[in-house]
Parts: sequence; structure tokens; C-alpha cells
Amino acid sequence: MKFAQKLTIAILLLLCLALSVGGAFSIQQNFAHALAVAEKQDTLLHLRECYSMERALTKTQEKKNTEKFLAAQQYALEQQAAFGQSSPPFTLFSATGTPIYSNIPWQVTYMEQWQTAQMGRNSGRYLKKEDRYFLLLGSPLEETGENLWFVNAFEVTDLFSERERQLRQYGVLELAVLALAGIAAALVARLLTRPLRRLEQASRKIAQGTYSSRVQISSKDELGRLGESFNAMAGAVEEHMAALEEEGQKQKRFVAAFTHEIKTPMTAILGYANLLRSAEQPAEKRQLAANYIYHEANRLEHLSRSLLALLGLEKETVRLEPTALSAVLADLRRSLPKLDIELQTQCEGEGRVLADRVLLVDLLRNLVLNAVNAQPADGVVRVQCKPTAGGWLVTVADKGRGMSPKELEKVLEPFYRVDKSRARESGGNGLGLSLCDRIAKAHGSALQIESSPGKGTVVSVLLKEAEE
Repeated sequence: MKFAQKLTIAILLLLCLALSVGGAFSIQQNFAHALAVAEKQDTLLHLRECYSMERALTKTQEKKNTEKFLAAQQYALEQQAAFGQSSPPFTLFSATGTPIYSNIPWQVTYMEQWQTAQMGRNSGRYLKKEDRYFLLLGSPLEETGENLWFVNAFEVTDLFSERERQLRQYGVLELAVLALAGIAAALVARLLTRPLRRLEQASRKIAQGTYSSRVQISSKDELGRLGESFNAMAGAVEEHMAALEEEGQKQKRFVAAFTHEIKTPMTAILGYANLLRSAEQPAEKRQLAANYIYHEANRLEHLSRSLLALLGLEKETVRLEPTALSAVLADLRRSLPKLDIELQTQCEGEGRVLADRVLLVDLLRNLVLNAVNAQPADGVVRVQCKPTAGGWLVTVADKGRGMSPKELEKVLEPFYRVDKSRARESGGNGLGLSLCDRIAKAHGSALQIESSPGKGTVVSVLLKEAEE
């Protein structure tokens, strides 16, 4: 069952309960009031009847029941002649409970009449006989000199019938109100749940893969805020899925590039190894084959070390300690092989940063070697350290070939090389900048690369200053 239908049923149930209880209470109160008024009037009439019967009985000369019967009969005829059908019927009892005279309808039994007389002066009770209702009132006749009892039967069927009529009429009216209210409640419930249906549709689209789906809710209530939260969640899911998709693509490119990097040296190694084992070769050819095998095996060994470094940086936490930048630059010079270009290092002041000294040296070494491979036009690679807001900025700059904006977008991906042929000749595997980026992130920073084709490249990293 839909929520709108549940809401409609709930509204109708509450309305039905309120109308039923309210209507029944109101009708019952009106009925009780009418019944009390009628009972008061009938009690006064009963007292008048008692006084009249006492006077009629005092006129009899004898105390025999026959005389009393005739006197009561005569009184009944006079009352009917005077008031017609509105004259209340009565029963006259002797002291022993014997009915002397009675014109009360036969539906009211003798025992019910006598029990009413025994209840006391002006005592009464209501009786239902088939489809008729009676009020029995009984009192003793004290002025007759005997212990006689007088009981009147007042028919109050009209009052009960009126109550039943009002209940039926109110029931019909309530059904009509509930029908109209049901239609109105259904429309209101559908209107109120429209934002929920939109949320359902949008969530179903997102579940099917349409992550750009959003919900339009203009209200400012809780549903409006729910819609805003849903849209924010959908945006976060879309960004996350886009990031996952991009990461998946990167992994595919990584695997493809890694497979290619492994395949090329392995093909050369297998080929030359097969040449050496197939037959005796001249010394010159053996030397050439051995050189190729050594060179390609060295490339594989360097590739494995770079991959292990990348994996280690992703899984382990780097411990940062206060480190002097001057010591880092000195280690950098010692770690570099003999270069065909000039390396200029400059540090403005005695800078101390939070770093892993070995990893920071490795980062700068890779950047310098990349700058050398870019063949600077002036033959110089510059490494500078200068204080800035929040720490020390370390830059490696060259005036080499540079990179295009498209190349800058992919340059940090593993195995990506700007000039593949030249990089292969120099022994590069495309992991240098990826490793540098991981080292920078381990230091709480990131590589900032600025480059223009033909004008050179500037790579910088911001390091936190160590407290004294």
C-alpha cells in the first residue's frame, strides 16, 4: 500500500472516530436532557394522579376491594374522558400486592409493576417491551387509611424513537462527510507526498546508474530540506563514482603500461639469451648480446625498485623530523651522477623543515634528472629554497622542452612519459614523477608543476617549517 493511501486512511479513521464519538455524545446528551425533562413532568403528573386517586377512594363508603375497584374504574373513565389517550394508565395495589384495578398495557407484567411499587415514593424504572418504552412510577397512597400502592405507566417511546432517528440521520450525514473528506484527503495526501514520489524516482534512477539525477522540491519545510540533503548526497555519490571510474581507468592504464614495460625488456632478454644458447657465437656478437641482456635486466631491476617504493609510500606512514635544507642539498649533490649540465643550488637562509631526509633527497634527485632529460637550453638546472607563508618552498626549474597543458594533466600518472623514445634511451620508466608526487603527499604537500612548450618547467613543493 502506498504512503498516500495510508495517509488517507489514517485521516479518515481519525475523522470517523472524532465524528462518531462527538456525534454520539451530543445526541446522547440531548436525549438524556429530554428524558430528564419528560421524567420530571411525568413525576409531577404521577403525584397529581396519586392525590386524585386518594380523593376518589376516600369517597367510597366501604373498604372492600370491590368498592375500590369501582372507584378506580370510575376515575379511569373520567380521566380518559377529560384527557383522552394522554391520560396515563395506572394500577392500584392492595397492601398484600393484589392488583385491585389496572389499565396498564399487557406488555408490562404484574411483577414489574409490583417491584416498582416496592421501590418507594416517586421511584421509577424504564422498561422496553418489544418496540415500546415505558416509565413506571410508583408511590404509596397515604390518605386512604390503608396501605395501598399506586403505579403509573408513562409511555416514552417517542423519546427513544427520536434518539434512534437522530442516530440514523447522523450516520447518513457522517457517511456523506467521510466520503467528501476521503476525496479531499486523497487529493491532499497525493499533493503532500509528491516530493516523496520525486525522491523515489530520483533514487531509482541513481540506482540504475544515472548519477546526475536530482530532485526538484521548492518547499521550505522538512521535505524541502530532505530534498536538499538528497541532492547533496547524490552529488557526493556522483563525484565519488566519477573518482572511482577515473581511478579504474588509471589502474587499467597502469596495468597496460606495466605490461608493456615488462614485455619490452623481457623480449630483448629472451631473444639474446636464445641467441647465445642456440650456437657458439663470435666474441663480438656475444658481447653485444650480453650488453643488451645486462641493460634490460638493469631496467627491470630499477622498475621493480620504483614500484616497491610507490607501494611502500601508500601503505606506510612516513616519520617526519626536523631536517636542515642545506644538508638535503648536500646529499642531493652527492647522490647525482656526473651530469652534462650545471646544477645550481640556492637556499635563502638556514631553513629547517619537517621531512624524511632520505625521501626528500630522492624527490629532488628525480626532479633534477627529469630536468636534465629535458635538455635545458642554457645548460643549467636550478634548485632553490625560500621561506614563504606556512613553510619553505623548494623548486626545481629548467629551460628545457617544456610540456603542453594536455601533457601536464597526465604527467603524474605512473608510466607516463612525455617523450617516450628519449626517455627509453635514458633508461626512464615513467615512474619518477609519480614517485615524487607520493613523496610530496607523504610530507603533507603536493607537487605544483608549471610548464610551457619550449620555455621550460618549474616544479615546486611546499614543506612545513620545523619549530625551533
